[in-house]
Amino acid sequence: MSDKETTVTDGATAPEELDQRALDSGKLAFQGEMPASSLVEPRDLALAAAAAAGIYTPDKDSVDEVLKKCIIVEGLTEVIEKMAIHDAGTDGAAALAEYQDGFFDADGNRVGTVTGSARVLAMAPHMWQYHQSSTEFEGGTFETSGVIDATAILHGFTQIFRLTGKTGRFSGKAGFMTLTIDDPTQRPPRYRTSFAMA
Repeated sequence: MSDKETTVTDGATAPEELDQRALDSGKLAFQGEMPASSLVEPRDLALAAAAAAGIYTPDKDSVDEVLKKCIIVEGLTEVIEKMAIHDAGTDGAAALAEYQDGFFDADGNRVGTVTGSARVLAMAPHMWQYHQSSTEFEGGTFETSGVIDATAILHGFTQIFRLTGKTGRFSGKAGFMTLTIDDPTQRPPRYRTSFAMA
């Protein structure tokens, strides 16, 4: 065996550069019950935005200093206000939903409006959707896009969209937004969302 290889449990060999944790990560698959939530902390969302922007390297940069360079908006409630579904009554994967949602802060103040569309890509075994929208907040706008697992949302799991700043304080910035169901008993249901940009 060369100096550049290490022994793997099944007798195969792997490059020395491959961390043992990567080799063993599959052992965690399908073990135990998944937690009922997969919330992402706004701080961690901001660090992801900063890493994507090239201003955060974990072993080099101060987290506190990096977070000062980020826009973080947390604790919002998203409410569906208008929605039209175009599927000719088929409930199939060709469905297109056009919607307008409102964003509300913890005090119930309306702070933003999102106008967008969702294209259903597949219905089973999970419903996958492609979303594209434009969001207007006081002081700026950004665009949102991404492929999400709508079935996972209905089971309490968080999905994440990509944001691209367009105007005002968001201009030239990019980041991520979370979407998690908050109160499914409401008609329509309420969602929790936070976003961060760098």
